[in-house]
Amino acid sequence: MLIGVSPAVALVLASVGIYGVMSFLVVQRTHEMGVRMALGAQRGDVLRLVIGRAAKLVLIGTGAGLVLGIMSSRALRAMLFNVGAFDPMTFVGVTLALIAVLASWRATSRRCEQPKPTR
Repeated sequence: MLIGVSPAVALVLASVGIYGVMSFLVVQRTHEMGVRMALGAQRGDVLRLVIGRAAKLVLIGTGAGLVLGIMSSRALRAMLFNVGAFDPMTFVGVTLALIAVLASWRATSRRCEQPKPTR
């Protein structure tokens, strides 16, 4: 049971962390997005700006995590009993779950779609 709960908690914490960082980045760039929209940018353009930046960060982090995970699986092989150190389904599952966090950025991107110039 503990073996299944620990990775799930780690995945939730990673997702919350990614959401927090993206929310912070959107808040920092709210004025810039307001200026872009005032100059004629559509909501979709601003949304692509936010999602593109987020996707780039997630892909870089996921790639680095996959490489480090595969490299560390050799070291973990000595500590694991009756479990393979390299489980492709686990690597693919976690990668897809982190990429699915893109859906949670819809709430963050709504904040940038309607910037308030008084803030």
